[in-house]
Amino acid sequence: MRRFFRSGNEVYSGWGARAVGLIVWLLVNGALWQFTHAQIVQQAGQLQNHFSQLGTSVSAERSGEFTTLIQHYGFADEVQTANAWLWLIDSVPFQFSNVELYLSPAPILQDCLPVVLFINLLVLAAGYLLFRWMRNLSRTGLSVAQAQAVTSALATDTQAKAHAVEANRKVSVFAMLKWRQALPEELDPQSHFSVTLARCFSKYERCSCKYLSSGALVMTLAPVDKVDVDALARRIHEVVYQALLSFRPDLSRSAVKCGVCFYAKGADQAMVYQVVRSALSIAQSNVWQHVHIMPLNHTLSTSLRRAESEIIDDIKAGRFMLFFQPLFGFAQQDVIQSEALLRVRHRSLGLMSAGQFIHKIHQAEHLMLLDKTMVRHALNALAKEPAGFSVSVNLHVLNWSNVDFIDWLREQVRASGRAGDIAFELTLGDFYQHEVYAGQVLTTLSELGCRFVLDHVNASVNLEALRGFGKVTALKLAFELIHEVHHSAKRRSVVRQVVAQAKELGVPVYAVGVETKEEFECITKLGVDGAQGYYFSAPLLQLEQSL
Repeated sequence: MRRFFRSGNEVYSGWGARAVGLIVWLLVNGALWQFTHAQIVQQAGQLQNHFSQLGTSVSAERSGEFTTLIQHYGFADEVQTANAWLWLIDSVPFQFSNVELYLSPAPILQDCLPVVLFINLLVLAAGYLLFRWMRNLSRTGLSVAQAQAVTSALATDTQAKAHAVEANRKVSVFAMLKWRQALPEELDPQSHFSVTLARCFSKYERCSCKYLSSGALVMTLAPVDKVDVDALARRIHEVVYQALLSFRPDLSRSAVKCGVCFYAKGADQAMVYQVVRSALSIAQSNVWQHVHIMPLNHTLSTSLRRAESEIIDDIKAGRFMLFFQPLFGFAQQDVIQSEALLRVRHRSLGLMSAGQFIHKIHQAEHLMLLDKTMVRHALNALAKEPAGFSVSVNLHVLNWSNVDFIDWLREQVRASGRAGDIAFELTLGDFYQHEVYAGQVLTTLSELGCRFVLDHVNASVNLEALRGFGKVTALKLAFELIHEVHHSAKRRSVVRQVVAQAKELGVPVYAVGVETKEEFECITKLGVDGAQGYYFSAPLLQLEQSL
């Protein structure tokens, strides 16, 4: 129903206006009818009084006078009145000489009819003009309201789009830098670079950096406009180069390499780290290019999601490397074991560690291929070394529950003749979940001389379960427990508990992921027997380099 008039909070429709007009028209015509009826009553009263003054009889000579008298007061004989008037209005009774006469007031109605028609025409004309005016007013108001609504909607939509565009333009920048020359021993790299970078990039809301024991400097800046990423990456390289130049005046720009990844809010941090490592590798492999920038966009994310099939293809094609992470014993002051780590050379993502892609692999045959490849190459590397060198291998829990894989593994270990130098790592959570099965299946490997290490220990252990198993030779503390342990009294307490329980079991406790001097000194005081991490050494490509 079309609206055409608005007054305050009242809204009238076209049908409502027609109903109001009809009511007004009926009221006007009712008033006209009352006026006409009053005229008839008045004239009838005067005629009745005149009849009363006449004699009881009227001669024939005066019959014409009687007819004239009736017509004078606006009445007529029913015989002389048209049937339409008789149907429209009842005749009026009169008393004359004891005779009841019925006279029609048709002449009075005929006299009033032009006035009634004229007034009706005036009402209809006024109603039509009022209707037209109100409709035009409604159209004008509606046009204004629609224009305002459209303008408001456009403004809101434009503002929302502007905010969306502005949000899409803002990204976070993660950079990783490495250089060949060593820093002065008296220099604290973390403090030095933190102050330098905070001063040079103070305009950004978030500016943080960390110097890794491996010699890499990582930093995060946010928010950054996309168009400024390229200039910002070159500025990061220049700032770090100038900061290093004060210690090494002979340092060249080509000695400092920078990999940069920019990404939107909510990106997977593992993917970000993976991309920036790839970007740094590209920069390091190029003589003239010192900075390489890679975005974590939809295409790259899609490529990461397709990692399972692509990584398996890379393994089948031999595009992988086996690194060894040394484990240092504090009492021995030497490397006591090396953990085998698989790195896959992805065609577009660069060098990827198992921790970066293992959660993308779901098919059992792919997991078995991955672990078989690692075991086979670890045993080949171990065969080249003299007796006494020890290698640990971390296998997927699904393969531990695969009978065919266990039979294959047993044959590989027996054929190598180095069972005593092989340690298999199993997470503490997986051991608790498959305790009974582990006791049955792993016994055959233990009988060959293999050792078993429980890693990812982040809480006190179940002594009864470990005593019942009897095959555990060491415990490895989880990275999240060791990271900045010197700042957390609660985590230090957990480490003490695990160390005390390990003494009851008669096995050593090792820490994983030690990256700073503070962490090293803290775990030493807590009684940890050894550790591995970037503070001691990065993963090495050759086994003999790690032992």
